[in-house]
Amino acid sequence: MSELQMPLAGFGPDPAAPLPKGRKTFDRLVKKIQEARESLEAWATVLAPYQKTFTNELLPLRATCRTLRIGFVRRLDEALDAQGLTQAERRGAQRLVVELTAALLEEGDDPDLRALYKRRARGDYEEHAAKARKAAAAAFEETYGIDPEAPIEEILRRAAWQRGGDVDGDHVSPARNAPSETEHRRIRESIRALYRKLASALHPDREPDPDKRDHKTALMQRANHAYENDRLLPLLELRRELDPGQGAWAGEDQQAVKLYTKALRHELNALEGEVMVTEADFRMRFAVDPDVSLTPRNALKTLATEIKETRAMAASLERELADIADRASLKRWLRALRDERLF
Repeated sequence: MSELQMPLAGFGPDPAAPLPKGRKTFDRLVKKIQEARESLEAWATVLAPYQKTFTNELLPLRATCRTLRIGFVRRLDEALDAQGLTQAERRGAQRLVVELTAALLEEGDDPDLRALYKRRARGDYEEHAAKARKAAAAAFEETYGIDPEAPIEEILRRAAWQRGGDVDGDHVSPARNAPSETEHRRIRESIRALYRKLASALHPDREPDPDKRDHKTALMQRANHAYENDRLLPLLELRRELDPGQGAWAGEDQQAVKLYTKALRHELNALEGEVMVTEADFRMRFAVDPDVSLTPRNALKTLATEIKETRAMAASLERELADIADRASLKRWLRALRDERLF
């Protein structure tokens, strides 16, 4: 029988006892908790190699692209001060200068770019940006029903509540699965009782063998961590490790299994919240596009694709800078944009 098929093994008096109701739901919760744990471990594992490649390869390419974009904006700005452009060409070039400068300022402040924006847009960048942020915040709040300035954990909790859960095949919000105050107290009492039984069996001071003492010390640390964080499943897993030959349900009655199931639902919601916050933190740290599907499994591949695209963008920017090197080539370039209805 596999590990996930024996979530309550250990200390059970009767291996032949009938399985209580709720076994299938309990096992499904155990499986989902394990998946959430593995996801957290995977994010932690991929962080270092992603950080290294991001820092050594992508950031320098982004800096190159930014330098080229600034050069492009300055070339257009110079052309606006020179003679030879038609009114339509001048309007198109000025619009591009304002839009490209605003995009550069969104990525990072630059006093020279601010001055350029103010001259060409006839207004302060921060005032314009504040209006745009206010409009975006209002749209976000109207769509999702939450202030975008709220803590990221609150935003993610609201998203999880709206998404609901499907542990039992139906969509139920995590809030509805949360234990009541009475149930939480009973869960805590069950966790305490299980912890005390494990602590009695694992106490290192009662073990004369040095090697076994070290092993019990490590197990005791796991028990302490689970108890301090109100986590039931790690304690059940420790119990199984100590006595794997006993019955699958360790003698718990149906009421106890029902209570344990509530506890595992609570643990699962907490772990899934950790996974969501971990992914959100990863995305913010490395400025990953929100529309990009990102998992620990595809993170490095996604990064490699972005590096390739950024390198191609740098080459394209170099070509476009060459395309507007003089007035005649600039006019041809502006004419092409106009024909494509880009301004």
